[in-house]
Amino acid sequence: MKPIRDFVLVKPFMADEITEGGLFIPEGFRERSSKAKVISVGRGTAKVKMEAKKDDCIFHIKGAGEPVVVNNELHFLIRHNDILAYFSNN
Repeated sequence: MKPIRDFVLVKPFMADEITEGGLFIPEGFRERSSKAKVISVGRGTAKVKMEAKKDDCIFHIKGAGEPVVVNNELHFLIRHNDILAYFSNN
């Protein structure tokens, strides 16, 4: 799937299953992670230059994007402006 304009296709990282205190969080109560891996990016627009690249790891605005299913896996289409930061996933 190739996004258009300033959209970015991302695959979210798994949400935490256990709290810092060691309590298990049931799947229905887990929040969607704000961390994701960039799968593909659009070409941008005259006003938005695309900085994100395939395989970048990002933090995005909580709850951003539209869910899409690609190869039976949940992904999200977010706007490039919804990316808050890049990080190394080492």
